[in-house]
Amino acid sequence: CTCIGTPGGYDVLIVHASDATEWCQYLQNLFLYTRHIRKHRVMSYQLEGESAISPQELDLFSRSRSIVLLLSAELVQSFYLPPVLQSLQEALWPPYKVVKLFCGVTDCDDYLTFFKDWSQWQELTNDDEPDAYLAAVKKAIAEDSGCDSVTDTETEDEKNPVYSHRLDMSEEQGSSKSTGDHLVVQPDRIRCGVQTRVYIIMKCKLDSDVKTEVEFSPENASAVRVPAEMENEYTLSVEAPDLTSGTVPLQIYSGDLMVGEKSITYHTDMEEISNLLANAANPVQFMCQAFKIVPYSMEALDKLLTESLKKNIPASGLHLFGINQLEEEDMTTSKLKDFYQRDEELPTLLHFSARYGLKNLTALLLTCPGALQAYSVANKYGHYPNTIAEKHGFKDLRQFIDEYVETADMLKSHIKEELMQGEEDESVYESMAHLSTDLLMKCSLNPGSDEELYESMAGFVPGASDDL
Repeated sequence: CTCIGTPGGYDVLIVHASDATEWCQYLQNLFLYTRHIRKHRVMSYQLEGESAISPQELDLFSRSRSIVLLLSAELVQSFYLPPVLQSLQEALWPPYKVVKLFCGVTDCDDYLTFFKDWSQWQELTNDDEPDAYLAAVKKAIAEDSGCDSVTDTETEDEKNPVYSHRLDMSEEQGSSKSTGDHLVVQPDRIRCGVQTRVYIIMKCKLDSDVKTEVEFSPENASAVRVPAEMENEYTLSVEAPDLTSGTVPLQIYSGDLMVGEKSITYHTDMEEISNLLANAANPVQFMCQAFKIVPYSMEALDKLLTESLKKNIPASGLHLFGINQLEEEDMTTSKLKDFYQRDEELPTLLHFSARYGLKNLTALLLTCPGALQAYSVANKYGHYPNTIAEKHGFKDLRQFIDEYVETADMLKSHIKEELMQGEEDESVYESMAHLSTDLLMKCSLNPGSDEELYESMAGFVPGASDDL
């Protein structure tokens, strides 16, 4: 097995197999950063292969106030190994301490034959909300508080009635909200290597007779606990330790009781310069400044650019993308290769509008000559307009682009089949194809306008209304 934690009793013991490691890490983070479970009181235990739980490790289970069993496929397989099952039957007791969480497996009658207390364990699934996980663990801890065989082995701070009372109050109120909402940290950004005094303002009064400390918990280093000075009954200050860059959670302790938590950010000079340059070079913010759009509004900018483009497109059309049409017969293989792969991050205006989620502008650009060709251009990272939109969080825009291109291709093929059947007049097809683009755009932006589509097409081809 692999154990992570510190000696002594634990609030939560997470039992898992190797295929549930990510779930274990998620629960550790969830439990560690809630005020109901103190730092260093969460431990994980990994079952490996056919190894049973040793007598020494069984003591770890008995000293834990709650046990979360992650039921993954690999863990369930170990139930069919007699030595492992026997040790688990002994370890997962008493039943009120055990919380079973289904991770990719479903319940079955076999489990009742393996564990006689199976039905008495609290049950959770991977679809439950985080609050449900916290509530189940708090319930197990609360029930364990009345068990003499466990509390006899606990230290005095674990028997602290104030801590137990806070648990009871939280359960009555059904709240697991972080105490981070009840304090302010200034400054909340610290330069690495520079000695900085941090001030923490609380909403609740602090007891000046109790030792107050602040614990900094960087992700890839040991936690550092620093004594704090009381500025007044609501404010304390602390010299921030020198840590590496990144977001660092901090917890405020009054004695052994955690009374608040927050996060601060450590940054290097180069990181700060990079952030400033990135903001200064942001094209959306730059255009908002240029057009005096205050406060910055993506919707307002999208509308302005779309209307401007509509007004300035000549009646004969405009090749906005700076590329030739693929239909040209003299395109060589080398030109096609150069066309499909570009060295820029945003090689066309369509890529730009997709990158920044300019929905109306994207919709208008798709009606312009060369739009479908621009859609087929990959940027220097191999991404296309639709994938660029999704990558930057505009999933609805990606769906619109995909549906438009797919429908445009189907409509174009259908029109060509219908009009070119027995026809040699290319002009009829070209005119109809241009009309189809306008109609498709209108119907894409206005779902449910099928009748308008049919009427417009019928008007273009007199006498063909019955066929349409």
